[in-house]
Amino acid sequence: MTERIETNKIIKVVKLVAQIILENGGETYRAEDTVIRICQSYGFTEVNPIAIPTGLFITISRDGIENHTIVKRVKNRTVDLSKVNAANNISRLLTEKKLTLDEAIVELEKLAMTIPPNKYLLIIASALTAGFFALLFKGNFFDFCIAALCGAAIQLAVFVFKGEDMNQFMTSLVGGLVTAIIALSAVTLFNKGNVELIIGGAIMPLLPGLAMTNAIRDTMGGDLVSGVARGAEAVFIATGLAVGVGVILKIFLLLGGGSIQ
Repeated sequence: MTERIETNKIIKVVKLVAQIILENGGETYRAEDTVIRICQSYGFTEVNPIAIPTGLFITISRDGIENHTIVKRVKNRTVDLSKVNAANNISRLLTEKKLTLDEAIVELEKLAMTIPPNKYLLIIASALTAGFFALLFKGNFFDFCIAALCGAAIQLAVFVFKGEDMNQFMTSLVGGLVTAIIALSAVTLFNKGNVELIIGGAIMPLLPGLAMTNAIRDTMGGDLVSGVARGAEAVFIATGLAVGVGVILKIFLLLGGGSIQ
């Protein structure tokens, strides 16, 4: 294997590893550290990765004279920590020379492929998550059922609007609207249940907990750009939820819906 061919393969490997980590909810410092460890294990003395939530910049060099640079745009971001863990395991095996570059590329390309999720499983999971959060907030069985219905409806709405290329703010906004409409309609129609507990349980899966956690970790780690970007993302998601729920509640009160309990 010539040095240039090996370098090209290493660049491809670190690009795939860092891309997978960033696209699936991993921290930026984790992506940068993984790139550094892989490159140093193959004799690169200068490794300068810069990872931000929406992009990746990597420059590596063996002698400080000839540089190799790659730029990768990160467009799709979700939360799949199993992929982050798998990428870390592959990089660990690679640095320990228990995996060749060609084998690593094959494994990473498989991992990077987006497998369509089981829609029915996601709907059920979303429903149960919302319902049990309502119970956690000391709701009753009725609150559980309506919150579960809200969770399922939110997931259905996400599937319906997925083809419209909705951003996370709009997804949160729609989720808030759907939740408030169903919760208010059910409580008004059956004259039972607690709107606050139902809405609180239903929107919990949509709250940007991981984004805010990563924002704090990135900022504390010195990655100020990434920290501010993730923090802004979390704020916009929370704002979308608040606006969606708030608009429906305000309309309900203006129409003479009475007090909300």
